[in-house]
Formats: sequence, structure tokens, C-alpha cells
Amino acid sequence: MARHKKDDKQGCGKLLDAWEAPGEAGDPVGCLTTSFTFSSEFFEVECLSRFLDLDSDPTENAPVYLIEREEKLAQLSCAAALVDQNHCRGDRSLRWDLICARLPRGLQHAKVSLLYWSNLCRLIIGSANMTEDGYRRNLEVFGVLDFRPGGEAPIACLMEAVEFLRLAGSTASISGIQTPALQRWKNLLTQVKENCKAWGQSGQENIREGVQVFPVFCGKDYPDLFQKVKGIWPGSSPAESACVVSPFFDPPEAKNAPVSAIWELLRQRGEATANFFVTAEDGPGDETLFLNAPESLVTAQPTKRPGASTQIFRVHLERGRPLHAKGILLEDSRWILYLIGSSNFTSAGTGLARNSNLEANLIYLFDRKRLEGAVKLAAASFPDGEAVDLDGPVQWKPSPSEGEDEGGQRVLLPLFFADATYDLDKSGGATITFAFSGSSPPGWEISQEGTKLPFLTEARWQNTGAKESTVLAWQDERPPSGFWVRWQGNPEAAWWPVNVADSAALPPPDDLKDLKLEDLIHIIGSASPLHKMLQKFLLNRSKSSGSQEPVTLVDPHKKVDTSSFLLQRSRRLSWALNALRQRLEKPAVTMKSLNWRLRGPVGVMALAHALCREGRSSEEKGFLLAELAMTLDRVKPESKPGHLSPKSHRDALLKAIEEIHQLVPEMNVEGPANLDQYVKSVFMRNQK
Repeated sequence: MARHKKDDKQGCGKLLDAWEAPGEAGDPVGCLTTSFTFSSEFFEVECLSRFLDLDSDPTENAPVYLIEREEKLAQLSCAAALVDQNHCRGDRSLRWDLICARLPRGLQHAKVSLLYWSNLCRLIIGSANMTEDGYRRNLEVFGVLDFRPGGEAPIACLMEAVEFLRLAGSTASISGIQTPALQRWKNLLTQVKENCKAWGQSGQENIREGVQVFPVFCGKDYPDLFQKVKGIWPGSSPAESACVVSPFFDPPEAKNAPVSAIWELLRQRGEATANFFVTAEDGPGDETLFLNAPESLVTAQPTKRPGASTQIFRVHLERGRPLHAKGILLEDSRWILYLIGSSNFTSAGTGLARNSNLEANLIYLFDRKRLEGAVKLAAASFPDGEAVDLDGPVQWKPSPSEGEDEGGQRVLLPLFFADATYDLDKSGGATITFAFSGSSPPGWEISQEGTKLPFLTEARWQNTGAKESTVLAWQDERPPSGFWVRWQGNPEAAWWPVNVADSAALPPPDDLKDLKLEDLIHIIGSASPLHKMLQKFLLNRSKSSGSQEPVTLVDPHKKVDTSSFLLQRSRRLSWALNALRQRLEKPAVTMKSLNWRLRGPVGVMALAHALCREGRSSEEKGFLLAELAMTLDRVKPESKPGHLSPKSHRDALLKAIEEIHQLVPEMNVEGPANLDQYVKSVFMRNQK
């Protein structure tokens, strides 16, 4: 298909915008993403903040941003990134999982993001890695499919993507070890499959549309890309022409199998054209044009096929943006098939190699008779190009490597180091559990990030029994993002990422630790979001940093302290409990979301422990804890599609009441008998 310069911005968009929830999407439930190269900071700050709809800005008020981020991440079923082992590293919050794909052959090269809100599931498949360059600098291509109740997107795409992500996740399992992070990954996929299976059109309904969409995955247990394309092409005869854009190709010395496969997709008689869009460099004085591609793009053309021709186009790159988009476009007089995604035009990328990569693509199939302007729609996102005169001063200069799509850590983490998990022991102390599998490299040692001091060595591991699971106490207040691993014979260290057993094990942000009772009352009783209330709190604390008086959110001009009187304290608490009841009645999209309200740093149990710490007597503590329990008992959970059932919601509340009961102290025998009876009656009521 001849190319010309586009005169509008049709087909262009910002990939980061796809991480923002559209109207009526509902509450965020969870998100999964896969990438080859990876930036943990970019994923955390740019992508997750949009998915969670964060209000605060890390550059303007870092403490408030951290609090809001931790609060909203704690409520997700799962947030995780599956990254190829060459690039799986980075400092981060353990509120989201970093999972290492460890393929024995090939790369985890797919770029898939699954974003799940209570009323919408979004599938993003494209060419961009999860990096600043991938999302903001490179010339990339991506497709977005939205699935919602009554939606028109082909549901088969979502179901196939779920199974692909399940298979991709299995590459992180060493010797069948099911880590907590991998289990969360699988659980979210199961949740999507069960809850969203009716959110779209069936295959027959999709056929009636002017455009059809199909997922194309490559790698283990999948056919090669060209077999899939051949099976989808609907014409009674093969396509007349093909356009291919790719930044990388097979090396010059190799037989160019993808080019041969393209010619098999084109008609065997009559005119057929293969067009390749590549980058190029001008030589000194613009006398020679260096094409960043192998000459086999031309020489692999069938020599005994009359009417066959090959054309090379130089891609136009605005403002020096690197080409990273990948695409194949087939067409005849009626049909246009356009494939986009992660597959470079290489044997490994298209599934033709023995050591093929895991890849993900989308095919858009346009019917010219049913959808006017199909050519424009397909061509809008295809890069512009200028035909190259191959009879002129041209030299073939393939890229020496695959740039962003190759390399990473020079030393890969041996499979012996299977999993590292942060958790709490029965006494509440932080621990790291190291899981080992198979044969160990000689003389290994594990060091904390930021230091070369060994945290665990092979000698110590051997002396303690060489167990497959070794648990060590973690003394630092901040959980580790990962460890450096070194062993004999390798001058550089490999990175071993750490994930958390359960987010409940993570410490709260520093500014939310052990808040005073009066602070909790004001925060819980406020209609403002937590991070906005904390912003006021931190501002007050900053202004009062030189004061000898304790800083709280109570009126600083109050002259008389009546806090020792039970009646006065219960009055101050009552309005906060009423606000707490209203908050607890709102539907929870996940059990983790409800648990945050119950057991988070400003939740029910935080208030219960504050009452125990600051209660003036056992009678006061018992009475106020009973009032808190009564508040939970009066909660009537709302029902809402895509959220926890009222029964599950209610069961969690009853469990919290039982935990509160365990905190009630023994009453003073000389105290009021009716108060003791009241407290007992409250908890007996919830035992029936």
C-alpha cells in the first residue's frame, strides 16, 4: 500500500491516558501488566497513580502522596508487573508485586495491561515497554479494548488474554513453587474471568460489525504468528499486498524466515507486493543512505514468481523519536487485516524460532463494504514512509543489537534462588523467607540493597541445615524491595526481588503510626478523604513543631480538659462512630478494601487499640469498646454489582466485633454493676 504523509492526528493518542478510568468505570479492583524492559518508578508514579485516580502529587507534597497511594493500593485485590528476568528490578512499594518471568529459552516480550474496575475491564496490548521512553518518547502502537456490561467488545479477546496472562505468570514459578505474589496474580485473573464473562459480544455478534478484533499470542503452546494470520484472513484468495513495520529484523547472516512467511500469505499468481518500513541514516553529505535492516528483506523475495515486487520505505520520525512500533498490514480490494503488538519482525518475535519469545498482538479486520473509510482507519496509526530507490547510493546497515529489546542484567539470577517473601511471625516481628530450589552456585551470598554486607551466605545456610525454606528476622523498619546476590565466578551481582506474603504485614506510613485517639476521632469523623484530612494534620504538626504540648486536631484554645469524664469522652466519640458506620455501610469492591476500613491505620481496630491505650479506667475502656462494637453491629451493608455481597461484608464485621471483644479488660469489681452488664450484653448479642 503506497504511503504518504498524514495531514492530521487521526490514529494518535497518549498511552498513559489509557490508564485513567473512563466515566462510570467504578472502583479500582486490580491491575496486571507485563513488560520486557521496565521502570518501577514509572509504573508506580505514572501508571498506578492514574489507575487509582490519585489526587496528590509526589513533587508537591510527598508525605500526603505516599499516604494516599498506600491507602488506595492496600484496597486492591492485586497490582502486579510481570517482567522478563533481564530487567526485573527496582526500588518500589511492596504494596504491588514485581514478578520475575524466568523463561528457560526466549524472552518475556509481551506488553499487556489488564485494568479492572468494578464496572469495566480494559485490555491494552501494544509495542511499548513499561518505561518512560516507551510511553512518552518512542513511536509506538497500541490497541485498547473496553469490556463492560452490555458492551460491544469481543469477549473472546478478554478470555484469551486472561489465559495468556495465566500462562505468562507460570513462567515465574520455580519447581512448582506457588508464591503469594503469583497466587494473587492468578486470583485476579480468575476474578476477571468469572465476573466479566458476559461483558461483551460473542463471536457471531462481532462478525456482523464492520471491524473484528482477534488476539494473537506467540510463544510456548501457541502457533506461530503467520499461522494465526492465515486462519483469520477471510478472503477467498490471499492478500494482494503487505506492509511491515519493525525496528528489528533477523541478523543478515540468518535465513529470513519471517520474509518467506509473509510471501506465503500473499497471492501466488498475479501482482503481489511486500512493503517494508524501516529506519535509515543519512551518510556524510547525504550521498549515501544507510538502511537499518538486512538486505534479505529484498533477496528473500521468491525469484520464480512473476508480478512479485518488494519496496523499502524510510520511516518518517518526528523530532527524532525512535521507532519501536511493530505492525503487519495485509489488504486486497475488500479486506484489510492490521496486526499490531509486541512482535518484532524476527523469527523469535513471530514464533518461528525454536527459542521464541512470549509475545502479544491484536488483529483488526476491516470490511471495506461495511465500514467506510477502513483504509484511513488502518493507515492512520501506520508510520509514514518515503519510498527508497534501491538502485541509488544505498547500503544495508542492520542494527547491531535489538536496542531496547535486548540485554539487561549481565548476570541472570540462578533458578536456585526461587522466591523471597516479606512477612510477620506470630509475635509480629518482620521476617524474610528465602525459598531455594535445586543445585546452588558456589560461594553465594545475599546482601541488602544499598550495602555489600552479607545478609545470608552459603556457609551460614549450610550450617543451619541447608533448608529449602529459610526464615530470617528483618530488623529494619522499611521492608526491602530486593537483595543483591553474588557467587563465585561472576563479578557482578544479580537482583532478587522481594514480594510480601500479605499486604496486612506491611507497616503503615510513618505519619499514620499510633495516631492519638483525638486525631483518630477527627479523621474518622471527617467526610473528607483520608489524604486530605492528613494534609491538614501534617500542616498543623509542622506549625506546632516547636511546641511542648502534644499536637492533635482538637481545638487548641479549649481551656478545660474534660477528657477524664466518661460522658464527655463518649459524646466526642459518638459523632465519629456515626460517620464510621456510614463509611462501613458503603459497598466494598474487594475484601482487602473492607479490611483496610477495619484494620488499616485509621480503621476500626486502630480506634479500638487507641481506646485501650488512652482509656482512663477499665470501665471506660469496656464501655467505649462496647459502643464501637454496637456501631459495627448496626451497620447495614449496601448491595452493589461488582462488589462484595452483603453477607460477606457482614461476616467480616462480625469477625471484627470478636476481635474487639478480646480487647475488653476485666471490670473492677467495685465499679458500676449496670455498666459491666451493659458491656457483656453487647458482646453476648453478637455471639447468638
